[in-house]
Amino acid sequence: MDGDSKRESSKRASGGMAAPACVHAYVWVFMVTLSVSPALCLQLVHNNIECCNGLESILIIGLIQAGLWLTQRRCSSEELSYWDALLITAASVTTGGNLASLCRAFCLLLAVMIVSVLLAVEHDERYARRHAGLRFGKLVIWLYKQHSRSDSHR
Repeated sequence: MDGDSKRESSKRASGGMAAPACVHAYVWVFMVTLSVSPALCLQLVHNNIECCNGLESILIIGLIQAGLWLTQRRCSSEELSYWDALLITAASVTTGGNLASLCRAFCLLLAVMIVSVLLAVEHDERYARRHAGLRFGKLVIWLYKQHSRSDSHR
């Protein structure tokens, strides 16, 4: 086994994907923002930071985390982890400008997150047409192909 093969197999074993640090940062910032958004929304609804019910915020954040965990479990496959799919998604909209890339990544990651939740809810592993991991993988491949096509037209 040569050096490249060893690196590739170690990347697969660790679950990591080779992506630029900024792409990892985009996904992390998105996930943290998504996780704390219920607390921010409650503060906006109550029009006062002091009025915000901390228990409600923690409960909603916990529900979101449980939903994301279920989505991650159902949409991951042996070939493509959920995190790697989010990295591919974010990388597909990078422009070279950090702020523009971050805004584009947020929009696309939100859309992909919503679709993945819907796929996870409808998941039935007995049927390929309703298998969340297979359908999510096809979505990510389609997004990657769209990025490749746009690069070839530049």
